[in-house]
This record gives sequence, C-alpha cells and structure tokens, in this order.
Amino acid sequence: MNNAIIELLNLKEEDIESLSCHRLGEDLCVELSLKRKQYICPKCSHLTHKVLNQYTRVINHGIFIGKKCIVHYRQKRYRCPLCEHTFNEPCHLVAKYQKKSLSTYIQIMELLKDPHITFRKAAELLTISDKTVMDTFYKNLPEYEPVLPRVLCIDEVYLGRNSIKKYVAVLLNFETNDIVDIIYGRTKDSLHSYFQKFSKEALDSVEYVSSDMFEGYRTMKGTYFTQARLCIDSFHVIQLINEMFNKQLKAIMKGFDKDSDEYYLLKHKRFLLLKNGDSIDWFKQEYSRKFGYYIYLLKVRELLFNINPIIKEIYDLKETYIVFNRLKDKELIEVQFEVIINSFSSHPNAEVAKVGRTLNKWKLEILNSFT
Repeated sequence: MNNAIIELLNLKEEDIESLSCHRLGEDLCVELSLKRKQYICPKCSHLTHKVLNQYTRVINHGIFIGKKCIVHYRQKRYRCPLCEHTFNEPCHLVAKYQKKSLSTYIQIMELLKDPHITFRKAAELLTISDKTVMDTFYKNLPEYEPVLPRVLCIDEVYLGRNSIKKYVAVLLNFETNDIVDIIYGRTKDSLHSYFQKFSKEALDSVEYVSSDMFEGYRTMKGTYFTQARLCIDSFHVIQLINEMFNKQLKAIMKGFDKDSDEYYLLKHKRFLLLKNGDSIDWFKQEYSRKFGYYIYLLKVRELLFNINPIIKEIYDLKETYIVFNRLKDKELIEVQFEVIINSFSSHPNAEVAKVGRTLNKWKLEILNSFT
C-alpha cells in the first residue's frame, strides 16, 4: 500500500520521514512528514537545516482506489540562523495557501475532458464542491481564439432560474454545426463585451447571422455585422406560432371538467396538433383506453377540431406557414408572406393577432432566411 501511496503523491522514498495510512470513516487518511534537509534561505541565501516547528496541513487529494483521500501533511517550518527569517519546507503536493492538492486539480481537468462529465458530476466523483470544479476549470482553461464563420448562428440555452444570468448564447457555424464559442448571458451588454474584441475584418467576413427574435441581436447586427444579413429561420417562427397555439389549447382545456372527453383530448392528444401535419400518419389506428376502442389519428384530430372552432383556425394557419416555408420562388415568397401576416394580424383572437404583428416586425429578417 505504501508504495502505491508514494506513487500517488509523486514522492521519492528517500525524502520521506514517516508515512502511514488508515481509514477515517469512509475516507482514506494518509499521515505524512518529510525528512529534514538543508535549504537556502529565500531572504539571505544562507544554508540552513534548523527546524523551528511543524504544523499539520489537511489536504484533499482527490480519489484513490475509490475512496476520498485526505493527506495530513506535517509540514516543517525552517528558521535561518543568520537573518532569523522563517519559511516552510518546499512541497509540490499543494500550492501555497491551498487545501487541495495539485493532483486534485489535475483530476478535475482530466475528468472534464469528457464532454459527458458535467461540473456537478466531476464534483461528486472527487467529493468536492461544484464551485471548486468550476473555478478550477475556468482558471486553467487554455486561451481560445474563435474564428467567426461565414454563416453565424446564435442560439440560446436556458440555465435555470437559480442562475445569475438565465441564458447563455451559443455561437454555431451554421454550415458545419460546430460550436464556435459560448457567451455567458445574452443581454446587449454581454454581446457588446464579446464582439467588440473582434477586428472589423473578422466581423465583415460574416455574411449571414441567424438568430431568434430577440431585439438585442438586431442591435448587435447593426453595430458589429454591418455587412451581414440578419436571418430568422423557420424553426424560430414555427416555435413562436406553436407556443401561442399551445397556450390557446391549454386555456381551452381549463374550461372543461377533468373527467370530460374534451379535457382528455386536449391534455393527452394536443401534441398531434403541434407537430408538422405531414410527419404524422393520420390513418394509423391506436387503442384508446378512454373511449374503449381503436381510433384513427385522423378521427382524433377531428374530435379536437370539434371542441372549439379556433383550434382548427390556428392549426390551419400553422400548417400554411409550414407549406409556405418550402417555397423557392422569391416573388411568390414575398406575396405569400404578406398573406400570412394579414391572416394572423386580422384574426379576432388577440394572441393570434399578436403573432401577426411579430411576423410583420421581423418581416425582412424572416425573408432573408430564404436566400
């Protein structure tokens, strides 16, 4: 065991004064002290081997044979007889003022090379805090100089309500789907702080910027990507429509008793309406425990439409946009898009009309996505 410990701690046997190990609950505890040696006084350069005292440093050394390894290191403090200066014996186990060994930091970085290992998972494996893992990662992260692609896609990831900043902006190369970089936060200040470091030549090399309908991206485009076209792709437009549609379906559902057929259909089958209609086999039969017989999905859709006329109206608007999105003729695209905007905007339902106003506000950027 001692040989394995010596190797783990990266020590030489001839340097060790005493070494022992024992179990401390579920942990492995190593007691260590090093032999007295002559050292050069860092103040006056005089040689000394005079030990003033010893004190125990408790060092978290990560994991060894599946156990948390704690090192109780009896570190000697030397005193120079010439200038009376005192200093600790050199030790590569741990940095000055730290309680975790250098090996722990190495283990953290090795674990995080695996893209499937999260900060929290690494912390659990090494029995340390999430904050230690994150601080170690960001402190030792190698410098990275991102290269802006011809088609830059900006997407966002929600971090959760407990995060200081709720979103990160993920920069992607649209043509290769490779991640270019990640911006912590998607506010105008966050975007400005990030993109101002690029040269004008690098910014002008971007021909298209694809994003969602966040106003900050439009401001960013006007400031930094003056030569590029801002595009709102179909995914984000359909997402906008479906979010409104889903909200309407839930509102209708809440008007029915929970034991009713209508409530059941809207709760358990509304996903059929939110999907692309062409992706569903409407002539497929499924057994319904609620109704006690096999039923075609086409019939399920019909039953959903019969609950409230607005359901079919919004569904048809959504499907119309999906069909429109496949058009290739530029002139026809512009004409049809005006029809779609008017169809949404003139609808008596306020939420449907609001989508129409949003489409009109981002009309140029949506049309740019067809180039």
